Amino acid sequence: MADYFMPGLAAAVGVGISFWLQSRRNKKVATQLEPALRAHGPQTLHGLAERVGMNSFMGRGRVVLALNELIQAGQVAVNDAPPGTPQLEKVKHITYRWAGADRAV
Repeated sequence: MADYFMPGLAAAVGVGISFWLQSRRNKKVATQLEPALRAHGPQTLHGLAERVGMNSFMGRGRVVLALNELIQAGQVAVNDAPPGTPQLEKVKHITYRWAGADRAV
């Protein structure tokens, strides 16, 4: 039993630390997203990533992670793509808008 306990504990601590670090990174990106969404209204992922200077593939991934946290907090609302939009084209039509009050990010 002791043979499995230490590696399992180490893995659990490592995963916990990685989630904590990712959350901190998302908050930094979220502070850039709020003014962009407030000032320019609903935007697509590509437009929003471009506006905050993260237009690379990795940058858009960071924007998506930060948007997800803001959506879960109720500060950003998602405007879905029109019905019948092909699955691979939806990313071009889904827009995000600021829905939160004057709460801190």
